[in-house]
Amino acid sequence: MEFTFLDRLLNPVPKARVLIVGSAFVDLLLRVDTLPVSGADVKGDYQDARVGGCSFNVADVFFKLALPCECLLPIGEGMIASLIEKEFNRRHYPLTKFQGKGDNGWCLTLIEKNGERSFITLPGIERRFERAWFDAFDMACFDYVYLSGYQCVGDNASVMLEGLSRLHERAIVVFDPGPLSASLDPAFTRALERHRVLYTVNASEALALTGQTDVKAAALALAEHTATPAVITHGAEGAFLAKDSSVTLIPGFKITVADTVGSGDSHTGGLMAGLSLGFSLEESVTLGNLVAAWVTSRTGAACAPTVTELRAFSANFRG
Repeated sequence: MEFTFLDRLLNPVPKARVLIVGSAFVDLLLRVDTLPVSGADVKGDYQDARVGGCSFNVADVFFKLALPCECLLPIGEGMIASLIEKEFNRRHYPLTKFQGKGDNGWCLTLIEKNGERSFITLPGIERRFERAWFDAFDMACFDYVYLSGYQCVGDNASVMLEGLSRLHERAIVVFDPGPLSASLDPAFTRALERHRVLYTVNASEALALTGQTDVKAAALALAEHTATPAVITHGAEGAFLAKDSSVTLIPGFKITVADTVGSGDSHTGGLMAGLSLGFSLEESVTLGNLVAAWVTSRTGAACAPTVTELRAFSANFRG
């Protein structure tokens, strides 16, 4: 496989403006032999406490690839917020701080032997967005906006819709509903889909969203429903790209799995990075596959590669 599009990452020329909206919180990583059932007591091995969050993981791809983007990742006040602010400063990432709004949330991430992960989330400021927070951004200037399903529940849902209402009509909302796919308010989903929505979800989430039993059919249903392409990740096989009434499997890469924490987010980050540079959809999905493979071969989230690391990594798959 050839990766000539990676050459364009050396001297990138952005073609679109990107806004990443969502959360930054702390992931407490714990390895377990098996997930506990009610009343059980299972042994866990503590791995690490890392700053994560779907949106932070997406933004991390842009920052590591030295690509421009703007971020609305609120940081509050408290023990968790202090850890997040310290990590942002260490990475030289831009801060968006709010006083008097409470602490950031955190997540207990249980990682099984096969690398699969399950979450217990304790929400914080990232579930308490305010309309005024969008005032700091010229929303009409953005071409792509990332949005996670975690920010689209409760009172947050109406705040997100109001912020997105300021976009220009050709802007694309890259939406990853994640594990909340089956539980989002249908009224919210209908309102969101008045925009151009590019769904980026995994196979099980796509089935839950569409009621289909076949991944390809689900991909096609999402694309046809929104009149916008859809991307469905399918593990090591790669990702299905649905567009123009057809579905294509963009091949993935065989790697040794460390864990899957942040894998889907990093795929979305790679996809959006490609789109922001004017890559074709196929190239952008391939970039997402490659970034996700890198992240999946390492422990924890927010560990996206630099351009140099990604180019060296791609050498393992050239042929």
